[in-house]
Amino acid sequence: MLVKAAAAVVVAMAIGSQFAPNVLSGLDSNHDYSPMELQSIVTAFCLSPLPGVLLDQKSGEGREEEVGGVWETAKDGDIENDDYTVASIYAIFYGMYKNAGELTSNHGVKYQFTFNTWGIAPSENEFVPFPEKDPERHGKNAYRNLVTQPAALAYKEKLGDTPLQIVEIGCGTAAGANLITREVHPTAKYLALDMQQAAINTCNDRHATPDNPGLTCKLVPEGVGGISKKDGSVNKVPGVADSSVDFVVISETHIADIRIGDMEKGIFAEIKRILKPGGLFLWGNALPTRVWAEADEYLPSVGFELVNNYNWTKGAIQARDEDYDRVELALAELLGQYPVMNVPYFGPRCELVSNRLIANFYRHPGTALYIKMVTGFDSYMHQAWQIHKD
Repeated sequence: MLVKAAAAVVVAMAIGSQFAPNVLSGLDSNHDYSPMELQSIVTAFCLSPLPGVLLDQKSGEGREEEVGGVWETAKDGDIENDDYTVASIYAIFYGMYKNAGELTSNHGVKYQFTFNTWGIAPSENEFVPFPEKDPERHGKNAYRNLVTQPAALAYKEKLGDTPLQIVEIGCGTAAGANLITREVHPTAKYLALDMQQAAINTCNDRHATPDNPGLTCKLVPEGVGGISKKDGSVNKVPGVADSSVDFVVISETHIADIRIGDMEKGIFAEIKRILKPGGLFLWGNALPTRVWAEADEYLPSVGFELVNNYNWTKGAIQARDEDYDRVELALAELLGQYPVMNVPYFGPRCELVSNRLIANFYRHPGTALYIKMVTGFDSYMHQAWQIHKD
């Protein structure tokens, strides 16, 4: 009976997955996928030849200087950029996070996987950390330190009691925005923007609630700086007037993960447009070190001045090491919700490749993105750029 039941489940999943889009490139960032849709999508992925192809794949051959080495998906989770689209891969991640419900940390603390940033731990720049048993402490550290850089605190002091006007581009679930509006700058008016509907829905369900009136979350299809499918124009920050914002925040997004390209230049132009004279662009991320060098050359050419710069790479590596046990549990809980992972042959290889892909996204120890920080190919920086207007 058990064998027949298992066979029936596999057949049902296979039938349901026939019309599911490709998880790496076929998902719509403007759609919040339901648990049933996610089951179908994951099942289609697992029963397809794609996991086997990825497990045999190496990336970066012939481009070691550009990507930091030659990587194996089965081992370190890295895949070629041509194998996926940002919109699709983030759609599946945010859908899985949103529908996972409560997870349990290695300290037995229940939490929802909304603060899914890499984060930082204390290093040379000392500060009082969040409690060790807080599952989100490293992400909170990153956001708090980004918006309390010396230049930001000096700006806030000059502003006095006037509420800060803050815009975040690429906010994800807006867990960082929630921390800032509830604890760090509680009088701020904060507009959080993202291209993923599932992330914005999570924000509105959990963070931009009536008891946090300073936070507003909005979807920007194709993202700020992206090309609108409606009319081919470059997407702007919606509803924000010129020279009206004190801080623009970008923290741990996919922006500039390879180079300073047209999209990034469009985003920087929008940041310049909306910042007040003397306003600050607060940028924190782990990016290729050469990309930070590109930004240091490009931003001054369009009117920005670097007024604070701190390298958090050691703290970012420490955070990933300290978070190892929690992330291992989270990976098991996230993937354990999909019955296809238990199907003989298909399940184990799919679970392996899915584990490595998500772990790499999270810069988990042993993955390509983690190794790139350890070797110095990537640097985790916090910068404050000031714009002066005539």
